[in-house]
Amino acid sequence: MGTTLLQPTSTVFEGRLRDDLCIEVRDGVVTDVRPRTADTARLDDGALLPGFVDLQVNGAGGRSVDEATPEALEIVARAVRAGGAVAFLPTLITSSLDSLCARGRAVAEWIRTYDGPGAVPLGVHLEGPFLERPGTHDAREFLDPTDKNLDRILDAIGDALRLVTLAPSRPGAPAAVRRLRAAGVHVALGHADDANGFDACVEQGANCVTHLFNAMSPLHHRDPGMVGHALVDDRVGCSLIVDGAHVDPIAVRVAYRCLGPARTILVTDSVAAAGMPDGEYSLNGASVRAEDGVVRDASGNLAGSALTMQGAVRRFRSMVCDANLLDIARIASTNPARSIGADSFGEIRVGARALFSRIQGDAIEVVAPSAT
Repeated sequence: MGTTLLQPTSTVFEGRLRDDLCIEVRDGVVTDVRPRTADTARLDDGALLPGFVDLQVNGAGGRSVDEATPEALEIVARAVRAGGAVAFLPTLITSSLDSLCARGRAVAEWIRTYDGPGAVPLGVHLEGPFLERPGTHDAREFLDPTDKNLDRILDAIGDALRLVTLAPSRPGAPAAVRRLRAAGVHVALGHADDANGFDACVEQGANCVTHLFNAMSPLHHRDPGMVGHALVDDRVGCSLIVDGAHVDPIAVRVAYRCLGPARTILVTDSVAAAGMPDGEYSLNGASVRAEDGVVRDASGNLAGSALTMQGAVRRFRSMVCDANLLDIARIASTNPARSIGADSFGEIRVGARALFSRIQGDAIEVVAPSAT
């Protein structure tokens, strides 16, 4: 294949917004970043950022990850990319351990062989069953993270397991974090009734909090809960769902004041409704309804979102008006990629995947150069 040369109007590179760079791409990888010359190709006006990475995708494009078929997963991957992300974690929520292992095995097999045109699947995210506060999850299927339960999950999913969200207050949680990290699996904390075990789990290697504010004990001035611990602990990043329903815009601004661009992570927590009209969709075999872009289950609980990463970035910029393009690159790309050790993503540099996000005003699109 030949070489593609890009000369964007501006580029997020090494923590700066540069207007003088040419990016050389060969075989889908960045091979050089150098001062531009007169003969390089030019993109339309806009800023080039490292491609967005979404750590929490339950579904998109009318299909759900829990269907666990190549057809459904292909549709999800295409919809995720159409929605502005270049890479993602297919996410499975709580179900019976038998079902979770079977679905996890099927999704893992698809990940290992997928080479399609959609967003790149970076591994499986298990959000459950080691949780406490249910949200839209089925609490009847919650389990403690015992060695036996971990054995079954690790045996089923293997090296495709990238991230596990668990409640730090469940018995055995710190030991489970230690074991998962030893197996190369990253751990996030969430869905907890209180902050018991938070510090112990972080000391064992947990480095993230899943959808801050949602399905966790809130901040109170006499009981800071999971939210308070997460906001002040510089060892953890925190993901936020910024659809305006999961977290009030003022709370988003409060969180960002505490976390800054160094610890904020944008996620969609999208379900099948993402990228689709309002209507009825499926999540984990149950019916959920999207109405005015907000997804709820039959009990009225929020049940994931209809967000895309394009939408998440736009909404965040409207909520936090002083967030600049360098900040967006960190919270939508660099931070999520680093939190799961996805070294080929999150930065524009030699050796990284040549999958970019381009922003011009409110327009956001994926840029994936092909050879010329």
